[in-house]
Amino acid sequence: MPQLYVVKRGDTLRKIAKSQLGEAGLFRRIADFNGLRDPGKITVGQRIEIPSRRDLAPPPPAPAAPASEIAPPHGLEAIVATFGDIYAYLSNEGTLDPRWESDQLARAAIPFPIPLSWDPAKQVRNIYCHKKLVAVLPSVFEDIDRKGLRDRMRTYGGCFNFRGKRTSNKLSVHSWGIAIDLNPETNGMGAAGDMPPEIVAVFESFGFTWGGRWPGRSKDPMHFQYCSGY
Repeated sequence: MPQLYVVKRGDTLRKIAKSQLGEAGLFRRIADFNGLRDPGKITVGQRIEIPSRRDLAPPPPAPAAPASEIAPPHGLEAIVATFGDIYAYLSNEGTLDPRWESDQLARAAIPFPIPLSWDPAKQVRNIYCHKKLVAVLPSVFEDIDRKGLRDRMRTYGGCFNFRGKRTSNKLSVHSWGIAIDLNPETNGMGAAGDMPPEIVAVFESFGFTWGGRWPGRSKDPMHFQYCSGY
């Protein structure tokens, strides 16, 4: 599981990679895992997650995506290359330019409605996500419906949300609109949760990474993201 490291005076990412992972050349992988676009810029007291060897390894190949879909990227630079450079849309104050939404996001219609987690009287019939997932997400939900699992999707907790990741300083992949939260009431961060394994199996068959497989405080059973290694 990822380990927390606090940067000390004289540290560089190369030194940290050598001391924590035994190989200085892995410094770029640490940077990628922590959303550090400039590996030379770290500060004393900064908290950095040291990925495990499992985190560093690319996942098994996902099933071949249809021509209309896109393969899930591994690592920050691949996420940026695939889904766009969100950092170019950030102001000096860290706010997101509204053009990001108009340039990169769209609505994906799903085949059945899901109650909104914070207002169950409302039914969600489309998901505001990255435009490159507009073909992917409906296929996932169609497969869920085909397998008779729609009743296991009790509530929808959101997709696009510009914010930092709750357990680190890096941007959440929700900021790209490539993650979705489901049944959040009983699948809080750090808990085992009760996400139906059949739902997990469907998402993973389409190349999503399930946060319920993450260890310790990072465990996030409500969360599915269309990328890995970040």
